[in-house]
Amino acid sequence: MTRLDLYVGRIAAGAFAAALAFFLFLAVLVDLLGNVGRYADRAFKAGFGGFDLALYLAGYYLKLLPVLATTVAPFAVVIAGMFAVARLQQANEVVPMLFVGRSIRRVLQPIVLLAAFAGLGMAGCWQWIVPHVGADLANSETFLRESRTVYRNLVHELRAEGRRLQIMEFDPVALTLADVRMIEEGALQADVSLTRARAATWDEARGDWRLVDGRVDRTRRSEPVEWLGRPDLTPEVLIAQSRDTIDPEMLSYGDLRALMVARPTRADVRLAFHRHITWPLANVLLLLLVLPLAVHYERGSRLWRVLAAIGLCVAYMVFDLACQSLGKRSLVDPVFLAWAPPIVFGSLAAVLYGSTRS
Repeated sequence: MTRLDLYVGRIAAGAFAAALAFFLFLAVLVDLLGNVGRYADRAFKAGFGGFDLALYLAGYYLKLLPVLATTVAPFAVVIAGMFAVARLQQANEVVPMLFVGRSIRRVLQPIVLLAAFAGLGMAGCWQWIVPHVGADLANSETFLRESRTVYRNLVHELRAEGRRLQIMEFDPVALTLADVRMIEEGALQADVSLTRARAATWDEARGDWRLVDGRVDRTRRSEPVEWLGRPDLTPEVLIAQSRDTIDPEMLSYGDLRALMVARPTRADVRLAFHRHITWPLANVLLLLLVLPLAVHYERGSRLWRVLAAIGLCVAYMVFDLACQSLGKRSLVDPVFLAWAPPIVFGSLAAVLYGSTRS
């Protein structure tokens, strides 16, 4: 890194810090203004004063900042790159750099390195910060919005006893289960049984789950059953199992890998793991897409270049959201969908950045 590199890097870093702070402030402000009435009502019901509510919201939004940063960082990088190039060209500093023998891509190298560091920062945030605030954020949102937390896709296993229970939905307030399936293995194949029910309700007096339309299927017969027969599976145990219900986007790389092994059928987990890799790459890819539009040597309006850069970012975001929607519904392989945006737009970025005029 030479003195010129440090000079360009300082300009880009300052612009990135300002753009990231603006996006974070805007996201927090929009959420606060859209929900301030609901938060005030919730604070009144909980007996909070104005100062107590302000402290609670300050803690909530402070924990929310790392999550927001992993969402808006690529767009802050794009704004910073375009601002840095515009400032250099407005001060007529690009052409002298070219005259001393540097190519335009060598001039822009510190900005590209900034995008790479921003991507590494996003990865580090996902690995070490976001997982630690995810559960607290879920609890805070439940309190502030007075919403009922419903756990989905719970799996409880007792491998030593050959039992595996799958629950599609668990309501910890009503103490009800939906779509219950339990497999019990035995020493012989004839001892295997499948207990299934449309719903179940916890009976405190009996200490067991009362089944709705419950049946137990064995090798040669099927019969109705009223109780699940799992007094050990209390609501408290199911709540402790709720970690699997946390949004995969809030989990670390290691947690996602372990969850993929334990729940190989969950497409959303596989999609989230690969998006934890591809979304940080968007910092570099989007920057390479817009930098050729920022570099120009002719006089005239720059409006169409700015609009084109915004259009490319919007196209990437829409394509990525569409791939996420398809992947979560298991309509297409989630690994393919996670890598489709960087492959498509990365190819375009390579072509555009390689054709940047000197």
